[in-house]
Amino acid sequence: MSMQPVPVGSADYNAVLEWLYREAALLDSGEFEAWFALLAPDIAYEMPTRQSVYQKDGDGYQEDFGFYAENHSSLETRVKRLGTEQAWAEQPGSRTRHFVSNLLLQKDGEGAFHATTSFMVTRIRSDLPYDLFTGERRDVLRPDGGGYLLARRTILFDQTVLKSYNLSIFL
Repeated sequence: MSMQPVPVGSADYNAVLEWLYREAALLDSGEFEAWFALLAPDIAYEMPTRQSVYQKDGDGYQEDFGFYAENHSSLETRVKRLGTEQAWAEQPGSRTRHFVSNLLLQKDGEGAFHATTSFMVTRIRSDLPYDLFTGERRDVLRPDGGGYLLARRTILFDQTVLKSYNLSIFL
């Protein structure tokens, strides 16, 4: 598939960047139903695990095993559950802050945008220790009317060991 770089500061670049910022705001404010509306029906939302390996052995990501391997149905279930008192891992709810930066953007021949960003997410919940998650996200955004739908998100953690009590938030 032929990919064309999208220049920083162009109208397309700014529109995708604004979409990413607004998505982060929805997650941080707990507006999960509105966030879910941004997902394509064929969404793939995944986060492979990572091992520490020598550089000659690759990046250490395990394609066949991960923390997340979600689709539209499973994400819908998670979002609906967060609206109940049965989401015990989120009672009381987490306070998160999503930081998204270093956007590199390409457009494919079908008009979809392939965005690579760095992320940092902080989480505070109850009196539990503070969590800090960092890494890279690889997103595919498809134009949809006047906006975009997230068709794929691959989350590449910097950490090889998850030191958090759980991973019940969306990254």
